[in-house]
Amino acid sequence: MAASGGAAMKRVLALVAVLVLASGCGVRPSGVIPGENAPSGPPNGNIGHPATVYFVLNGNVVPVVRTGVGDVAADRVRALERGPDEDERAGGYTTELPPSFEPIAIGVSDAEIGVNVRELSPNAVAQIICTVLAAGGGVSGTITLSGGGQKLPPRACTR
Repeated sequence: MAASGGAAMKRVLALVAVLVLASGCGVRPSGVIPGENAPSGPPNGNIGHPATVYFVLNGNVVPVVRTGVGDVAADRVRALERGPDEDERAGGYTTELPPSFEPIAIGVSDAEIGVNVRELSPNAVAQIICTVLAAGGGVSGTITLSGGGQKLPPRACTR
């Protein structure tokens, strides 16, 4: 009789477990709740999506499309700070920016860097201006560049 009582107890426990699982966590069913489109693409910003930065090729400031650069202007200016990658250098791309010009504050209409902006070449200034403007969706508009206690008048992307 003990064997059949144990089997009955197992059945009761199994039935209780099924009922507990079937009852859920108290969330009541609802209709379809509309929402926005689900996120797509890789996480962490612009990884895999194109971003335009500006380097120098044959003495001219030109756009270079890169992947793996964040969406905001400061991320793109940091890409300038790192300079052309190996493939870009092999293709003749250079930079006229100092090795470590340290972007400090990059905004929509202004950019502050950690070097005296009056000591930068015209191409170096254009690299920064064009890259910041491209991060905003185009190359129109102007940027006021400052650094090292100096400030340049607002400049457009001239390439």
